[in-house]
Amino acid sequence: MTPTSRIKEEFYLRRTVGDDVPLFVDATRYARERTPYPLSAKRALKATCAVRTDDEVVAFSLRDYTARQAEREVEHVEDTVGTTTVTRSNVLRPRMPRATLRELAEAARAFSAVLGDELIVELEGDLYVLAVADRGDGAGLDLVGRLAATLGGGHARTGAADTDAEFKIPTSGVRLRVFLRSPVRRRLVAYAFSGYLARRPGELETLTRATALALNSAHDLAAFRLLSGLGRFEAPPAPGQEAAPGPSAGPVAFSVPVRLATGDGTPAARGDVVAEIDMDRLDPVTGGLLVHLRDELTWNPAVVGSVRFESYRQVLREAIGGLIDASFGAGAVRDIAYDIMLGDVDRVAVAGLRAATAGLPVLEATPARAEVRPRRPETGRPDAVLPEAVRLAPSRTDAEIAGALRKL
Repeated sequence: MTPTSRIKEEFYLRRTVGDDVPLFVDATRYARERTPYPLSAKRALKATCAVRTDDEVVAFSLRDYTARQAEREVEHVEDTVGTTTVTRSNVLRPRMPRATLRELAEAARAFSAVLGDELIVELEGDLYVLAVADRGDGAGLDLVGRLAATLGGGHARTGAADTDAEFKIPTSGVRLRVFLRSPVRRRLVAYAFSGYLARRPGELETLTRATALALNSAHDLAAFRLLSGLGRFEAPPAPGQEAAPGPSAGPVAFSVPVRLATGDGTPAARGDVVAEIDMDRLDPVTGGLLVHLRDELTWNPAVVGSVRFESYRQVLREAIGGLIDASFGAGAVRDIAYDIMLGDVDRVAVAGLRAATAGLPVLEATPARAEVRPRRPETGRPDAVLPEAVRLAPSRTDAEIAGALRKL
């Protein structure tokens, strides 16, 4: 049992700002002191997430609210003097779900012996093993096994009979738990989700889709994203729905020579990363070209299990985008982006992109930054270092990562 003095508790609220941009705000003080948290409107509340950290487990318990649930949860308070209303406000009274967090941490410890690089998912009393899969349209989840309790109190793994599992959304909403090992710290990560995942009670849902959406709900909380090492998942279509096909001008795929290292400089992987420019969609955040990456690298056995390609995906995407801009021209790339948005890409533009992405230089990257290196000359001499002006900027999350990890 972890001593009480070694346990840290935090409480966050997820709200939306601007154009529905999700933002988690720290409301720990309000939950600890049991004081009301002020909100601009009842529907401003989107989710709450409680966090419990001890020497072995970091447990996250997230509750996702529908608009109707937020209306019921948030109080409308009016202060009056006599018959005159002086102030009006909407407040949430945060409650730290300590019992839920303790149970979550104990469950994670029970799974410790069977936790590897995969995820254990608990749904409706059944236990599943899911693996992160790198697909052409982003990261996804595959069902690779099941777990069953043994007489000795442990768990035995069996193969998965199907590629997925379907279930109906309960009236009370989806409640699932996910357990994994942190790739950056010696901690188990335990995550509990409660919500509807934009589906109505009684509608069909799949295990992999529900898990992907549930994990995406916590992605904007820095501590969860950084400790879990998970990126945002591409959720497959809901059961009974097909992904809408769009116009296509043909793929633009190319290889980029890459050498990866960990943050402390340990060689991690080398070889080629296969990149493909999506000619049907743009990056929904930047409005630029959407580049999908596929790992075809040879990994250093010394770091296998502690380092994932996901940790390098964003910095490599930004670096490759910079190389395309430099080779093809930022104006020409912007014009193609407009054509992709309008579904009007012609063969000339595709041919230009293919020419611009042929023979790209070597990228050397850590999870925080990437640098351009010329291809290794046949003479065997070390690579020349290009001027600082052509080095790519470090990832935008450097300060966020450092700050989040210092808390542990």
